[in-house]
Amino acid sequence: MTVLEIRNHVVDALKAYLGIDVILSDQAAPEAPVPFCIYTVTAPYAPTGELGDHSQEEVTDENGDTNIVDIRREQPSMTLSFTFCSENRWKEGPGGAKTYIFGEDEAQEYAERAQGWFLHVAYDSLSNMGIVVADVMNAGGRTTLIIDEAARRYGFDVRIRYTRADKRTDHTVERVTI
Repeated sequence: MTVLEIRNHVVDALKAYLGIDVILSDQAAPEAPVPFCIYTVTAPYAPTGELGDHSQEEVTDENGDTNIVDIRREQPSMTLSFTFCSENRWKEGPGGAKTYIFGEDEAQEYAERAQGWFLHVAYDSLSNMGIVVADVMNAGGRTTLIIDEAARRYGFDVRIRYTRADKRTDHTVERVTI
């Protein structure tokens, strides 16, 4: 499984669970209406220093020649950073009643729900894909000032482990004519 496949699966599943947009940070297009989540892959490949597990397979190419495919598997980790964004605002509810939303509270609530998703809810579906949640860091304030208003933000990082496989074809010599 590639880093891109893992990232896309995690982002799509988290979006479905939370019911808000989960978008890549630093996009040229404007961000989504609040609340939303921005993410970035801060470390796509962090090796553990292991030599990996090697296996070999015998394969026959289109010319009928036999070759050996050497497959190296390892279990590196990758780190994703999630930031949940909101702002203080009035929200119209049923019957036209307005409710004041505290952006700080809303962003923190989404961050905590997302942490719970990684810690427990998604455990089964992720592990069935070969993705293991190794560490969920603490959620912290990431509020920033945008012109004259604070963008209320809470975020955390997640470290996951996955299996990476690299293949190499080694040509063989079956007969030597002397």
